[in-house]
Amino acid sequence: MMATLDGFPVPVAVSGPEKGVVVVILGDEQRAPAAYDAVCERLHTASIRTVVIGLDRRLTPKSVVGILDAVGISWAVVVGDRAGGELAWELAATKLGRFVGLVVIDRGHPRVAGPNGEVRDEHCPPVEIGTTVLVSSPAVRAVARASQRFVYAEYRVVDLGRRSVQESTAQLAAEVVLRASTW
Repeated sequence: MMATLDGFPVPVAVSGPEKGVVVVILGDEQRAPAAYDAVCERLHTASIRTVVIGLDRRLTPKSVVGILDAVGISWAVVVGDRAGGELAWELAATKLGRFVGLVVIDRGHPRVAGPNGEVRDEHCPPVEIGTTVLVSSPAVRAVARASQRFVYAEYRVVDLGRRSVQESTAQLAAEVVLRASTW
């Protein structure tokens, strides 16, 4: 389906079991929601409902919450893939009570300088929910470790390593299931 926010269309895919934990996946740039089908299938097997929102730079925490309200979701675990991870951190930090867990791929907390030295948001509040950061390089691992000081809950850094797409998909799904089961 396409949600229309402030006059621009955003692709949204809702699927999986009707009841149980919901996971919101904020995709990486230039990846359609269908790019997350294999992860979603694994999550559905674990009785998790998925909402995949295609990344658009105009999305804000308010617009994501608006999408969730429109599809009747009151709380969820939020997953952010790379560029989508920036928005996921912001949602987890500012929409308390709406999100119960955070999983991010290759992005640190917005107050921590990234591998290029840039601090994305020096005013972003700390996150108060269980958080997992999956990392694919030593530079991102260092950013993820430095991010721990801005997470006031259980925190894990997990190496993705050099893996096939299938192995990476399985690892991401496993980490999401773990985070969804520990809130």
